[in-house]
Amino acid sequence: MSLSKEPKVISLDPQYIADILQDIRTVGAATGTEDKAEEITGRMQARIDAVSARASLAAAKPKVLSLEWIDPLIYAGHWVPEMVELAGGENCFGSKDEGSGPMDWTEMAASQPEVIIFMPCGFEVKRALQDVLLLSANDAWASLPAVQNQRVYVIDASAYTSRSGPRLVTGLEIMAEMIHPELFSGMIPEAGGIRLFGELVKV
Repeated sequence: MSLSKEPKVISLDPQYIADILQDIRTVGAATGTEDKAEEITGRMQARIDAVSARASLAAAKPKVLSLEWIDPLIYAGHWVPEMVELAGGENCFGSKDEGSGPMDWTEMAASQPEVIIFMPCGFEVKRALQDVLLLSANDAWASLPAVQNQRVYVIDASAYTSRSGPRLVTGLEIMAEMIHPELFSGMIPEAGGIRLFGELVKV
């Protein structure tokens, strides 16, 4: 069977937040929905700017570890380091110019993270909590400042950090509240993220 029209292949491979917005515009142009794409990206950019502006008021930038996997230990890359920066944090590992990468427990302990955001690729919060128990079993876990100060969080990575798309802006807002709860509140939707307190309970 032959197609009546030659198909056009559009390759989308975003690395930065701006790339994601541009991809939406690209799809809009290809589907004749440019106005809708501009409306969507305009709202996204306004929310991004709002987070960045409020985060800039923070007195300090806590060191943030965005942890994408446990065995092996992998820190988050792609757009996540940029999200941390926009939300007013300092990345312990990675930058917005590189992808995810491996580390070991010695390196993680030496980085002295003040905030840990666990975002296992493709996992929802309930599933991710099972792996946090594996983290807590390591002797070095209790020595981390984020653990001692109860600043360890789990985010729904499947919805808000792993996949490129409009919901990454919600992920940015969630991370902003986790990093600077003194500046942000009400940003975390139901089942979007959780803060760990005391003993970890398997759910």
